[in-house]
Amino acid sequence: MNKLKKSIANWKERTNDWLYDHMPVKHGLDYLWAFILSTLSALVFAFGYNCFINLQTLKGSEWVIDKFVAGGVSGLSQTLTVFLEVCGVRFTVSQEHVLFSVLYFAFNVPMIILAFFGIGKRYTILTLISVAEASLFNELLTPQNVEIINQIAQYVNNNGGLLARVIFGGVTTGLSSALAFKGDFSAGGIDIIAYYIALKKRATVGKYAVAINACTLTLYTILCCTQDGWGEFAKVGEHCARAIFSAVYLFVSGLVIDRIHTRNRKVKMQIVSNNPDLGQFIISHLPHAATMFKGIGVYTGQERYVFDIVISSYELKSAIKLVRGEDKTAFIEILPLVQVEGHFYMKPIK
Repeated sequence: MNKLKKSIANWKERTNDWLYDHMPVKHGLDYLWAFILSTLSALVFAFGYNCFINLQTLKGSEWVIDKFVAGGVSGLSQTLTVFLEVCGVRFTVSQEHVLFSVLYFAFNVPMIILAFFGIGKRYTILTLISVAEASLFNELLTPQNVEIINQIAQYVNNNGGLLARVIFGGVTTGLSSALAFKGDFSAGGIDIIAYYIALKKRATVGKYAVAINACTLTLYTILCCTQDGWGEFAKVGEHCARAIFSAVYLFVSGLVIDRIHTRNRKVKMQIVSNNPDLGQFIISHLPHAATMFKGIGVYTGQERYVFDIVISSYELKSAIKLVRGEDKTAFIEILPLVQVEGHFYMKPIK
């Protein structure tokens, strides 16, 4: 097993060295990987939306929709649709579905502009591809077109009800956004705003997305109550109850994003070593500074050197490997951090 691990590690090292000597190939593979992530993100979103969020059921010869408000641009599109219905415009199920896809893309246009000027060109191009794919897949992967989606949707609804739908919907939507974030782009919409804010504040993304979505949820609930009439207390109560379920959906979605997307999550790495030169080795291999303290080992009574360094959690694995390669006897402690103030280097988004 150890020989196999060493062989794989050597193969990876040789491959990386070759790629850095052939940068056009490396850039091409990076874009190919990002495109694969974009496609997966769009597929997961379309599957989750059609299966759990926007449940379509065939009753007689007509399809009817049972939905709760989604987050992000999806929620904004749903909210505008309800607003048009309050104003007297009526849609069939198929018309409403097409309208949602159109609005989903249209709402993303100003977000794409923000991404272009505020984040990066590569980020913008990949986000635009992801949004276009999500709009396309959302039209293709409907219960009317794909029977297995209809079967999954009905099974979950019949056996778990609305609670199961909001949990599975939150997981799929959060996973869709997290996959995009892993490729250093987004699934579009509110994710772009949340990512932009998080990038400037250097904090986690999920909490900003939840805060923005809470406003959408409130407006959507008010419009639904207005549509059915505030005097219909049973309907008002139902919409308020659905708002609670939607809040669960938003919480699950934000939780999934922050658990998977680790770019803005920081940890403090504390290293105890006998080697006073370990600090120079660390800062020569990582784009972060370190602080060194001198101490005395209580058990041995010998002098020890303690190094403190703050890194992003996605750098943690490689940092531990570096330290272990230089000092196999070093004692390493990892502490999670809520937020970091001051200058902290992060790899820029392109």
